[in-house]
Amino acid sequence: MHASKRLAVLATAVTVGVAGCASTGEGGMSKQSMGSVLGAVGGALIGSQVGKGSGRNLAIIAGALAGGALGNWIGAKLDERDRAALAASTQEALDSGRPVAWQSNHSGASATITPVSSKTVTTQQTIRRAPKIATVQNMAVINQPYRAIKSVNLRAAPGTGAEKVGGFLEGQTFTALGRTDNDWIAVGRKGVTVGYVYAPLVGPVPTTQAKDAPTDLDAISTESASAQGFDLDAIEPSAAVSEQVAVKTTCRTVDYRVKTADGEESKTVDACQSADGAWQLS
Repeated sequence: MHASKRLAVLATAVTVGVAGCASTGEGGMSKQSMGSVLGAVGGALIGSQVGKGSGRNLAIIAGALAGGALGNWIGAKLDERDRAALAASTQEALDSGRPVAWQSNHSGASATITPVSSKTVTTQQTIRRAPKIATVQNMAVINQPYRAIKSVNLRAAPGTGAEKVGGFLEGQTFTALGRTDNDWIAVGRKGVTVGYVYAPLVGPVPTTQAKDAPTDLDAISTESASAQGFDLDAIEPSAAVSEQVAVKTTCRTVDYRVKTADGEESKTVDACQSADGAWQLS
């Protein structure tokens, strides 16, 4: 699905979710309900359009928490700062599959977010790749910053016999788009698959170091790229091929238990990861 269509679908889904639980007062929708609608749709749209990585994903989650996933209840009980912090804890729980405890640093509110079940789903997604890079089916989504543990070759297909199209020096970073069935990592530059590296030679960037700043491969200069064997003209987004492939992503069911000064409430939410790594709550 193209980005514009994905935006439209996301906005529609969030709006419908809010409308189903909105309360109306004199003259139509209440301030609380309207705030939830604007928070959900605004958060989802802004998150999908602005930036990449954790900042974008958190904006989508925060928007869903404000109005779509947990309804007016959480929009009424938590302020914007708390919703943003809860979104960060939600993403941590979804990414790790482990329970996460959250405590507000100003309101006294707290929550536990507990993934209770997980499953892998395979769907058809639009993937973009450089023209000379091989297509891979059933790749499991990662979409996180990775770094080279040691010098490693970038190849046009996931195998040691494939053509070398570049390489990373120890410590250099890139976006890992996904993992193939034979343990190779698809490397992304600005959302386009530009090659594959052998998984045991690379690993995730530590959470304390992972920021929204571009990875080394996204920010690489023409001179540096040439020295490392990258043909930037061949791997720029404008040269990418778009195609539908089978992609494996994760869906989780998550239990929320939130405490505020007004009491305690529990909710169950389903979340599925899209091909770009963002979690969509419903």
